[in-house]
Amino acid sequence: MRGKEKIVRALQLPEDYQKGRALVRMEGRERVCVENFKGICSCTADEISLTAEGELIHIIGKRLQIDCYTKEEIEISGLIETVTYLS
Repeated sequence: MRGKEKIVRALQLPEDYQKGRALVRMEGRERVCVENFKGICSCTADEISLTAEGELIHIIGKRLQIDCYTKEEIEISGLIETVTYLS
């Protein structure tokens, strides 16, 4: 077992995270957090598109804004209407 795998298992992280997939967490309709994403494709007040491992995550809403953006996680707030995964 490689070093990264040992750490992931020891921390009991979700299987999706272990495989490099994006983890999307919704907090009501006002906030969405995406972990393990690759980058931002587009960003307006009405839609934000993110690249992830083998897919595109498309967030549509009103008054969308990026509250926190790091290499591993992004937090988006506003009135979230839809979150769609495109392959």
